[in-house]
Parts: sequence; C-alpha cells; structure tokens
Amino acid sequence: MIKITDKDFYLPEILGQVGGRQMDTGTTLPMIIRGVCTKSGQKGDYVIKYVKAPRMSLESSCRELIAAFIAMELDLHVADPVLVNITQAFADSLRGNDGYKNAINSIGLNFGNKYYQGYSVFSRNPVLSAKEFEEAQKIYAFDVFISNPDRNNVKQNMLTNGEKILIFDHEMSFGFVFYINEKIVPGIINPSELFWIRNHFFYNILRQKKEECNFEGFIESLSSINKHFWEKVKLFIPKKWENPQIYKIEETLTALVENRHIFLEQLNKTLL
Repeated sequence: MIKITDKDFYLPEILGQVGGRQMDTGTTLPMIIRGVCTKSGQKGDYVIKYVKAPRMSLESSCRELIAAFIAMELDLHVADPVLVNITQAFADSLRGNDGYKNAINSIGLNFGNKYYQGYSVFSRNPVLSAKEFEEAQKIYAFDVFISNPDRNNVKQNMLTNGEKILIFDHEMSFGFVFYINEKIVPGIINPSELFWIRNHFFYNILRQKKEECNFEGFIESLSSINKHFWEKVKLFIPKKWENPQIYKIEETLTALVENRHIFLEQLNKTLL
C-alpha cells in the first residue's frame, strides 16, 4: 500500500456525483456514493461519513484520517482514505431520501474511503488462516497503539477475504485526547484501557495462542511514525479540520514510539 511519506502520494479529493445506499450497520450512518477524483478523473464508489452525521465532527473526521495514515505507514490493509466534496447540488439530489439531512448539513469536505467488494465479516469465534493470524496480531497491536476501542464482537469494523483483513472506522481512536486528570506515561498502557482491550475482537484468539504471538516486528515498524511522517500528516489535513487534538496525538504517539520497547512489554502482558 502506498504511504503518505511516498513522494508520489496524494490524498484523492472526490467530487460526489450520485448518492446511493445508506449503510445500516454503522452508528455514523455512512453512505455509499458514486464520485469522481478531481485529479485523475477516475470514477468509483466510495463510503462517505458525513461530518454532521451522528458521532461525527471535524475532530472525529480528522482522527479517522490520521488513523488511516498511520495504518498505511505500518503496512496494514486499511480502506484507502479520501476526501469527499459534497456540493449543494449533490445534497439536493438526496431530498426525500435517507441521508439528505446529513448531506445538506455537511457541505464541503468529508471523510471517506474507497468501497471494497469481495470481503465479508468474520464469523463468531473464527478459525484464522495463517495469514489472517499474522494480520490479527498487527491489528490488535495497532488498535492498542492508537487507543481504538471500536473493534470488538459488537462492531468488527473490518472485513476479510481469507488472507487480507481490511480495517476501517477509526473515529473513536486516540481516546487519550480526552484525558483530563489522568497522567499519560510513555509506553505504559493506561489501566483504564484494559477493559476495551480485553473486549477486542482478536483478544481471546491471540490470548489462546499467546506463545505464537510476536509483536516485535510491529514494534520496530513504529520507528516510521517519525517527524517526517507528522509533517506529511499536517500537510494533508484540510485547513478547516485543524484542531488541538492533532498536536496532542503527535506528542503522545511520539513519546510512545520513543519508549516502544516498554510498550512491547506492556503489549505482551495484555495477553497474560
């Protein structure tokens, strides 16, 4: 997967053309739309999460984008992020249909991602293939790294084709930005996060095979989340989305990366 630190990377801006089906599986009421990339001219199907939809905001849209950028940098299979430009004409075309209210209140840039087919959700208590098990370890470590509590048995927020696991929906990530009185110790997993960690979709699967788990490769890959990476992040975030959370996320994760060997010990302990 291309990374934002690659010289040829650009964040596609999609002009919404035709509204489609509102998905009924997400709290944020995402919608599948047809759009065209303003740079390449290529048309395609995308999932949009309207900035004024339930649980969405400029801040949560920004968190979605940052999480996707981190996943890309760490070679995870994340749904390709895009910016979707919603115009008045597009919103008006939805009048009388599902999604109209969210669209009309979300004129401008919204977070979206490429729509994928050929993937399905995991069954309950799945038996993972060797490739899925390798991916599962990285996804678990990634979610702990970005403090993402939103991948569990209730909401998987991922799909599989038997080999690759596609991840998405990260608006709830970086929960530490909401800490007020709790002190963040670099590399140390906050005890208050253990509840959701133990409810992670892959927790029991990995815990049952903890002797086979190896997070060292993932931990070493965190060195790519560096100053150059954060410069690129801030370059691609839309001006209207800029907010203090960005700097809190950068500061917290930079300290964690610097103490990643402590984090490795903590990560292994979560499976004991």
